[in-house]
Amino acid sequence: MNKVIFYTVTGIVILGILTSCANGKNKDHVQEQNETQTIDTNTSQNQQAENNDSFQTGVVIDFDAIDNSLFNAEIKTLLKTTLEAMANKDEESYRSVFRDTQSADTYMYLFGKDYYYDYLGTIEQDRSGRIVVEVRGKVKDDHGIRETPNGFFYFIKNKEGHWVLGAID
Repeated sequence: MNKVIFYTVTGIVILGILTSCANGKNKDHVQEQNETQTIDTNTSQNQQAENNDSFQTGVVIDFDAIDNSLFNAEIKTLLKTTLEAMANKDEESYRSVFRDTQSADTYMYLFGKDYYYDYLGTIEQDRSGRIVVEVRGKVKDDHGIRETPNGFFYFIKNKEGHWVLGAID
């Protein structure tokens, strides 16, 4: 009976020692992981700060190089005015391209950010007769710099038969 008690106590002591040794190693590993994550986070924040500091607003699209019958002079001028107004935060010019004050008010949530436009994608006419122009670029806001996958600008004719900006999607 004494041998059974002796081996049981010895086994428990050995398990206790092994468990405490293993916990010490895990603490070191967890601490090492936390330090690595902290370093990675700091590096990421520093890179984002550098990117935010080097962000330049503007429009670098060559509108005259676009050869598409749907993209007429009136729509070119309206789109150029819209994009430059957004990039330069020119509210008066931005509002001037919409069909009315209510439409301009609807899309003011897009205004006031930093924009950089560098690419025109598709230009097509939809079933409603609207001319839809795809624009790509980058935007810098409170969340950092984001590549905008695309923005679609919808041009419609007003009562007088002139093109105006109807919507931005």
